[in-house]
Amino acid sequence: MAAIGAILGVIGGGAVLSSTVRREDSWLPATTLFDLPDRQPTPVTLSVRRLDGFREVLDRQTIFLVKTGESEVHAFNATCTHLGCLVAWDAEAQVFKCPCHGGVYDRDGNVKDGPPPAPLAKVATRLDGDRVLVQA
Repeated sequence: MAAIGAILGVIGGGAVLSSTVRREDSWLPATTLFDLPDRQPTPVTLSVRRLDGFREVLDRQTIFLVKTGESEVHAFNATCTHLGCLVAWDAEAQVFKCPCHGGVYDRDGNVKDGPPPAPLAKVATRLDGDRVLVQA
């Protein structure tokens, strides 16, 4: 009986871990270099299918891509680090602003003002020809 409990524990633990462990080699196409204006953050919403236990779930994540050179792109998660609201790019002020509690981030995702405790999370990018890939 103890062996059955141990096996069920391993299976259950595997289901929980499978929903939280991310594959490091999972890259998603986001856009192309030609579609990104120079130095202007561009929002992109990604859809990622993942297993949550035995269910397949579609996660949506908004990121900002910033083309900083002919073949260099940086990406930030659009989620404010204060309480999780989505930030927006204010082109006139040249900052990201959080509408919930007034958080302000510079073009590089660093906190400039307000309650956010940390910068916007960076998202890894790489190029495949002219395609911009982001790490899921």
